[in-house]
Amino acid sequence: MKADNVTLQGILNSPNRYLIPVFQRYYAWGKKEWKQLWENVQELCDPDEDGDGTDVHFMGSLVFVPDTYTEHTMPTYQVIDGQQRLITLSILLCAVRNIARSNQYHELAAEITDTFLVHPYKREMERYRVYPRQRDRDEYMAILEHKPFPGARSRLTSALIFFLRLIQKQLRVEEEISEAAVRGFLERIKIGLQFVYINLNEENPYRIFKSLNSTGMNLSESDLIRNFMLMSVGSDTAEQDYFDDHHWRPLEELFVDDQNQLDSRAFSTFFRDFLMASGRFIPLSSTFYHFERRYHKPGFDPRPLTANLGVIAEKYNAIRGLTSHQSEEINRALHKVRLVKINAAYPLLLNLLLRCEEQKMSVEDFVNAVELIRAYVVNQTAENYSSRNLSRRLVTASRYINQDPVRDLAAYFDSR
Repeated sequence: MKADNVTLQGILNSPNRYLIPVFQRYYAWGKKEWKQLWENVQELCDPDEDGDGTDVHFMGSLVFVPDTYTEHTMPTYQVIDGQQRLITLSILLCAVRNIARSNQYHELAAEITDTFLVHPYKREMERYRVYPRQRDRDEYMAILEHKPFPGARSRLTSALIFFLRLIQKQLRVEEEISEAAVRGFLERIKIGLQFVYINLNEENPYRIFKSLNSTGMNLSESDLIRNFMLMSVGSDTAEQDYFDDHHWRPLEELFVDDQNQLDSRAFSTFFRDFLMASGRFIPLSSTFYHFERRYHKPGFDPRPLTANLGVIAEKYNAIRGLTSHQSEEINRALHKVRLVKINAAYPLLLNLLLRCEEQKMSVEDFVNAVELIRAYVVNQTAENYSSRNLSRRLVTASRYINQDPVRDLAAYFDSR
């Protein structure tokens, strides 16, 4: 391991390239994180009591591993920790470049592009000093190349607009922004933002990533499951990208919020409920552990499982009331149990609905079973029964269902 203190200039103005590996999450920063970064930048630029700005601002550590999976003509590293900061700072530099260009400071704009954003004498993917994940890539490259992006605007373009407005406001004096002001701002951030640059030679990047996550990186259980599935595809980047785009992405799209962003908590809860549908209660924080334990076997192919998860997720969303089931009787039964507002019943409901879909029980039996669940929850709630114990009992009920689900459920609830 090698660790050094390095400025932003030392990281980006170098012969290196930085790849965001497939097991990293996509760009996820929003206004909260952008504002914090801007406050850090302002500490460098705003004068203190002595009339000078802060000399440096420490931005934390960046962890890299040499990329040995693909042939390269230049030093190339996988970003294990720090991808959100690297991408955001690259976008901030794009904002500075755009301001220089819009004010006709073309030489300065070209200097920023060729020094910090691209390797001007390289082609295709090697041109970009920071190379994001697949779904972020086209928009990121359009921003770096100062070209229109035909797709829907996402966090990357929003970040660019955010920093453009703040930098313009800070540098403008009487409706003008001087070249000296733009250059001075650039000098402050390229020298003043400092990192601990950690290079872990000859280490397995995914193993390091998992180790870092265990010590506090903010990844959800669904993030970890996705990474496990991607790594199970193999080490070929193109194959991983294809799986991510054509297999995993359709599954994620079943769990987006009203902003069309992935709801990681809902996605993680789905995996937990899917696992608990077999009748074993597990804590939310152990979802990935149990998922990996179930499927981490020699020759495991994640593609059939992902396709099956997509089918199950559609049934799960009918339980949640986000989509309609083709049977009106089932819809009405699910609506009644949702009124009880006990999400802990979802694993049991999923177990029963899948039985119904597989024609292992009739629609009539499903409706009767759901009514048993609703009545049991109402009764236990009236008696102020512990919600945690109620959750465990509802999950465990799946283990007691055999050939006659209605009779088996009735017997189980009567015994408890």
